[in-house]
Amino acid sequence: MKDLNGCHGMKICIDARWIGARIAGIGRYTVYLLRYLAELDGENRYLALFHDPAVRDAVCAELGLSGRERWEVRTVPYGVFSPRGQLLLPRLLRREGVDLFHSTNFMAPLLRFGGKLVLTVHDIIPLKHPEFAPRSKKSRAYPIYRWLMRRLVARADLISADSEYSRRDIVEFLGAPPGKVRTIYLGVDPKYRPLPPTVRDEVRRKFGVRERLALFAGRADPYKNLITLVKAAELLNRKGGPRCTVVVAGAEDPRYPEVGDYVRSAGMEKDVIFAGSQDEEALIGLYNAADVLVLPSLYEGFGLPPLEAMACGTPVICSDRTSLPEVVGDAGILLDPLDTRALASAMERVFTDAALRDRMSRAGLERAKLFPWRRTAEETLAAYRELLRS
Repeated sequence: MKDLNGCHGMKICIDARWIGARIAGIGRYTVYLLRYLAELDGENRYLALFHDPAVRDAVCAELGLSGRERWEVRTVPYGVFSPRGQLLLPRLLRREGVDLFHSTNFMAPLLRFGGKLVLTVHDIIPLKHPEFAPRSKKSRAYPIYRWLMRRLVARADLISADSEYSRRDIVEFLGAPPGKVRTIYLGVDPKYRPLPPTVRDEVRRKFGVRERLALFAGRADPYKNLITLVKAAELLNRKGGPRCTVVVAGAEDPRYPEVGDYVRSAGMEKDVIFAGSQDEEALIGLYNAADVLVLPSLYEGFGLPPLEAMACGTPVICSDRTSLPEVVGDAGILLDPLDTRALASAMERVFTDAALRDRMSRAGLERAKLFPWRRTAEETLAAYRELLRS
């Protein structure tokens, strides 16, 4: 197939509607996929679809997409969950002659459009553990979500999973043929790196950190198990060792007020700082300011915060469950996420043992080098090419 300039290449559409004004995990994955596909692929033509014009303009300015010869950027008047979009998007893809459509999260058109469908499924938490996020829309509409996921997985030509753990879950719980599901790990950008001590000092002053900073990055859904970190900090501070301040970097969710209620009832308002959602620059500053990143999560499809923290040279303590051992390896401390005393003990060791902190920092920096976003894009592009040849 030739494009208008006489060059060979297929037309690939990336669903960039998953990028929000506040860029979180799935949005970040989508941004970095766009960035490195634009750098790597000089053969195919691309169409990136946005819903929000302001987000489109910001991403295009950051990545320089507007001026790229093989890239077209467009907004559509329907969001990823719009019923109208289910009808209109396949028409648009057919009209544009799209050979492959990649949705960077689980939602995609059910109707065929004449090309290949690639679906990234980050996790299946609402299917496997509806109790982990009981007030989410997906858990409340469980039968519809299960039906939709099974239809989409059957409809997709290729499913990209963030980890081996997620890949196995998709095969087991959604009945996907193993050959259709490919593990493509997420990554970390070089901007996540150790910064000068002045940055660390400034961030710690800003949040009123007294002695030690334990960082939690991400949403506070029940399965993230933030409550265990708060209780571990409470144990440490009662014991009288190094004073621990927990900084929670993530948007507060009014559906899940339990952690905030516990903090107030335990009189820990000065020990637990709810910092809200952070942009990348601020988040990198927090990783650098932290003595340790703690993620006692009960389920992660991948777990970007431990990887990003390691890239900044910050020691990591996290759960020994699901995909996290794949990401952290032996560079961090892995433990039972429900064992509050074990977590408090591990935090105390990191806080008080400078040699341990140094070893964990160096091991984390080496581990993070195994996960560049460029490789994520390379492996995704290789998958596109295989599908388009078939």
